[in-house]
Amino acid sequence: MMKKFALASAIAAASLTYAAPAAAKNVTADVEQIAKIIREEGLQAKIEDSDGEKYIVSGLSGYNFVIRFFGCEEKMKDCKFIQFRAAFSPDNKPTVADVNQFSADNFFARFYVDDESDPVIEMDLDLEQGGMSRALFVDNIAYWNTVLGKYGEFAFSKDK
Repeated sequence: MMKKFALASAIAAASLTYAAPAAAKNVTADVEQIAKIIREEGLQAKIEDSDGEKYIVSGLSGYNFVIRFFGCEEKMKDCKFIQFRAAFSPDNKPTVADVNQFSADNFFARFYVDDESDPVIEMDLDLEQGGMSRALFVDNIAYWNTVLGKYGEFAFSKDK
């Protein structure tokens, strides 16, 4: 009787294992995985390589940007976080007041001027410790799109 009960329990447990949907894989700081997700969302995602460091080139809101990978082990393995980055070269350079105002009005993204006084915007995502869900990652891309669009309007509205 105990053997039948144990066998029946094992069969029931096995059937639950097969009936359960496969757990969704979280998004981590993996170049290939992120490029694939971006493409599946209908965007361009070209993987480039500079001295062994891979990055993704894409575009949103009419502007190009790159996704860079940081905290990586050798050969771009086990990266910990990514950075969305866009740089512009408007005719009129932003002032310190411009930088401060844009930064105050926009969460999560940082805005600064580089050594040539060109405006740069960046947004970091921490993907270590198991990453984040695909839905949250796609939501972050949508947020980047919003900030990038605002940033482009801001940077180029001073040209007129």
